[in-house]
Amino acid sequence: MAPLSIVNKLTKRLERENISYCHWKSNEHVDAAVQGKTDLDVLVDCTKQEQLEAILPQIGFKYFEAIPSRKYRDIVDYLAVDEETGTLVHLHLHYQLELGEKQLKGYHVPWEEQILSTRIYDRQHQIYIAEPNIEIILLIVRAALKVRNRDRLKGLIGYDYFKGDFIREFRWLKARIELSHVKQLSETLLGANATELILDAIADDANLKQLLSPNNAIRSALKEYRYYHPVLATILRWNRERKDISHKILTRIFHAPVVTRRTPVKGGAIVAVLGADGSGKSTVISEIANSLSKKLDVLPVYLGSGDGKASTLRQPLILMARGAKAARSIKSSNTSGSQDGHKVKSTKKRSLLSRLNKLLWAITLTYEKQNKLKQAYLAKERGMIVICDRYPQSQIMGFNDGPLLANSKGNSSKLLHDLQQWEFESYHHMAETMPPDLVIKLNITPEVALTRKPETPSEVVHKKVAAVQALKFPSQTTVITLDAEQPLDKVLVKAKRAVWDSL
Repeated sequence: MAPLSIVNKLTKRLERENISYCHWKSNEHVDAAVQGKTDLDVLVDCTKQEQLEAILPQIGFKYFEAIPSRKYRDIVDYLAVDEETGTLVHLHLHYQLELGEKQLKGYHVPWEEQILSTRIYDRQHQIYIAEPNIEIILLIVRAALKVRNRDRLKGLIGYDYFKGDFIREFRWLKARIELSHVKQLSETLLGANATELILDAIADDANLKQLLSPNNAIRSALKEYRYYHPVLATILRWNRERKDISHKILTRIFHAPVVTRRTPVKGGAIVAVLGADGSGKSTVISEIANSLSKKLDVLPVYLGSGDGKASTLRQPLILMARGAKAARSIKSSNTSGSQDGHKVKSTKKRSLLSRLNKLLWAITLTYEKQNKLKQAYLAKERGMIVICDRYPQSQIMGFNDGPLLANSKGNSSKLLHDLQQWEFESYHHMAETMPPDLVIKLNITPEVALTRKPETPSEVVHKKVAAVQALKFPSQTTVITLDAEQPLDKVLVKAKRAVWDSL
């Protein structure tokens, strides 16, 4: 497949500006890299760093800051969204060749000039790549430096460390090398002893097990290129792993808004997606969140009152409502008739319970929205991308995420009046003081909405369509209106581009 347009734009601009670069590893699947399915691991001439940093924003790439426990000295992250497909592309930019254990990369191996001066042009994928003879040396060296004590222990009990992606890539490169050239290169870069180990591994996959030795010839040859003493390296790596584990616990178990990857330079953003039933809102939200969450910290927030996640306060009311509905259904099926007086009394009782339930529902829902918005703003302040399904508003009473009690009967009650006022002020405060950065409105006609969601009452669809179009937002909020009647893939690309432009 052809490269994405954003990748083509990048490589052509680098060539035009005479910036030497190459995709230096994992070229067995470089096709996936130029399609945005995996990272673009690009090594560049470090003397052109300032020039490159000025060019990348012009092309469409944005710099993202990795959190300290995932940050390396000379490896930086740039992301872009392809204009044609909406695909998120991760440019993993290497100014120097930093290798080593996961979580640390404690070696700087100064082979950049050798790699860049021998690069070859892959015409099929329209990108410069490392030539196979040096890439297979790099692959073996990377494997040797990644091995940790836990991997050696696994090896002792029969665990095959060298498998999967590594072995597939290794065999792919073996089919493309000249052994004499590999020998010459390796002796120049690593010396005779390490070269013997590399040639043994190439000759027979089983010899790769020699790389598990803590004192193998490759590690010995590269000792002078370590950033840290081995003891300090272990402490630093363990500290990074500890932070990574704590982040996972906080996010996966406690659902805390914790940044675990990288953040935009401008800070986080809150995006609200609005649309009537049948507009494809759920799909758009899911696709945006899934796309961004591959590389960024994304917090999906449901701000409605339907099938989304409810707060602990509101869950008992939901269960009670379901139980009451089931009970009424059973009672109606078992009762063939009853006296008029009993019917009136029962109706009054249900009416009273219904009003009480509505009051409790409105109160708990207001608190729920307030708490969710506070969490959303905290996540934004920390650099996360918050994707909201719906958003509180105070313009349309009793409907479409607005105050529920405004249309309640019994205005003579002071308590009800006070609750109505409190609820309205709460919604107004949320809308005015905690607005989203971007609103995506999915416009659709009632006729099309009804063909997609025929089970929804017609009058409800007409009201929701009109409400989405009518809602206004503060001046600091960017509002994008998309024609949701277009093919879904076109809507998704435009929505992803809108979110990207807001970052």
